[in-house]
Amino acid sequence: MNMIVLENVRKQYQSGGQMVEALQDFSGAFGAGEFVVITGRSGAGKSTLLSVIGGLIRPDAGKVSVDRQDIWALSDAERSRLRCQRMGFVFQFASLIPTLTVIENVMLPATFLPRGEAGLGNRAAELLERVGLKEQMRRMPWQLSGGQQKRVAVARALLHNPAVLLADEPTADLDVETENEIVDLFAELNKSGTTILLATHNTDLVSRATRHLVLTGGRIARAS
Repeated sequence: MNMIVLENVRKQYQSGGQMVEALQDFSGAFGAGEFVVITGRSGAGKSTLLSVIGGLIRPDAGKVSVDRQDIWALSDAERSRLRCQRMGFVFQFASLIPTLTVIENVMLPATFLPRGEAGLGNRAAELLERVGLKEQMRRMPWQLSGGQQKRVAVARALLHNPAVLLADEPTADLDVETENEIVDLFAELNKSGTTILLATHNTDLVSRATRHLVLTGGRIARAS
């Protein structure tokens, strides 16, 4: 079953006085439980693709369906609810709140979840243990290394056990050991049923995926 379907999606940007086609009539589908690695040069459309799927950037044309819902036909509130309940995001930069502790940063998505969500504090602690940061949960972000901050961001994305994880350069600027730990966690999540779309410049990660897409000029140039 397809979890995500895009039909003739287009997105343009104004850059340096010129119109750039970030996505050109992009059509494709991602099945439930897939682990897809998306590669391509800078400007190929990788980040735009994930942002359009995640409901963060509105396409200029086309249809994007997640769980059989046309997400851009939803109201802002409905789209936000879908994101909070069904999607997790990991970006290149950890973007932690500097005035919150590590565990408070992981708990941040709970702010947008329905009241009465039980056990999220325990889940946050378990996720921090899972990414090797059990002893750092009461520290502030500035007390962590860049790699540790990225692991906090991963734990935060997983707090509500999302059906879809969108990861944009999640291992950029990490040492090899930390990169392997994060990708191992993604692979473990994928085996438990999470659909993962990971955009990266690192072609070494392709071997961990169930499918590989290469983007060029906002289109799929190669699929394997």
